[in-house]
Amino acid sequence: MSAPGEAFRVALDRSADDDGALLLPGRLAQAAVEVLPVDGAGLSLVLLAGRRVPLGASDPLAGAAERLQFALGDGPCTAAHRDGGPVLAPADQLVVRWPVFAVQLAAQTPFRSVLALPVGGPLAGSVVLDLYAHDPGAPGPDLVAAAGAVADVAGAELAAGLAAGSDAVLGVPAALRTDAVQARQRVWVAVGRLATEQGTTSGTALATLRALAFARDLDLETAAEQLLAGELPAG
Repeated sequence: MSAPGEAFRVALDRSADDDGALLLPGRLAQAAVEVLPVDGAGLSLVLLAGRRVPLGASDPLAGAAERLQFALGDGPCTAAHRDGGPVLAPADQLVVRWPVFAVQLAAQTPFRSVLALPVGGPLAGSVVLDLYAHDPGAPGPDLVAAAGAVADVAGAELAAGLAAGSDAVLGVPAALRTDAVQARQRVWVAVGRLATEQGTTSGTALATLRALAFARDLDLETAAEQLLAGELPAG
């Protein structure tokens, strides 16, 4: 195992000695931040096109960055999953490739650049590790290599955790299901309601919910709750 991978595993094992309040995906994200020169991390599971589930984040700001990508429907995480490889997104490339995301990321978080890459192992085609940095510059080759080693170990650990669980919701077993997963599930409930009421496909309903959220400066989770509570008109 590479030095970064070994350091990551040590940090992960050390976190297991804490009070146990943080589930495995959050521990993985925090361990990545501990051993890599980055300022935030998150893990996302992509079930189907457009259906992404936030597995865990190193901190609330990293969680907000994931929700922002999901609300806008595109970003480095989506590109890494689609392309099957690392996506380097320094500030100047964020502005060009994802201008709305770049503006919102700068407004809502201190992060200025993103490195997104698929994890290793059996989850390589469905789970992406997002690494966020305050530095607007592009990550160097050493960081990309170290991040790849961390992603390989994270994928193996996460695959074991997902396989060992039961009572899965959105592909996530109860033992690993965070509040963020539960909130994302409510988004799909709202999408289903919109699709039924408007006689559209789920993709069209999701686009409608995104438009409603964007117009009101809400994340999709908040917009979904307001829609289900009858507080947000669907048009």
